[in-house]
Amino acid sequence: MVDHPNVRATSIVAMELDGQQRVLVVDTDLKMDPESPAYDHEKVGSLHQACRSFVDKFPLLFDTYAIRAWK
Repeated sequence: MVDHPNVRATSIVAMELDGQQRVLVVDTDLKMDPESPAYDHEKVGSLHQACRSFVDKFPLLFDTYAIRAWK
């Protein structure tokens, strides 16, 4: 799905966010907390861009995306 080296898994979830939304959930091995010493602003930014680009390519499938840290 999303082409980025730090994506570990993806799923599609229907959520109630100001109406029903189809959310692409992207699991990553990146630290998402800016307070973490391992947080990499550039990698997180490029992951956001990859997710946005993917959602924009498939507007009939996804309304938005969410990124969560892989445990």
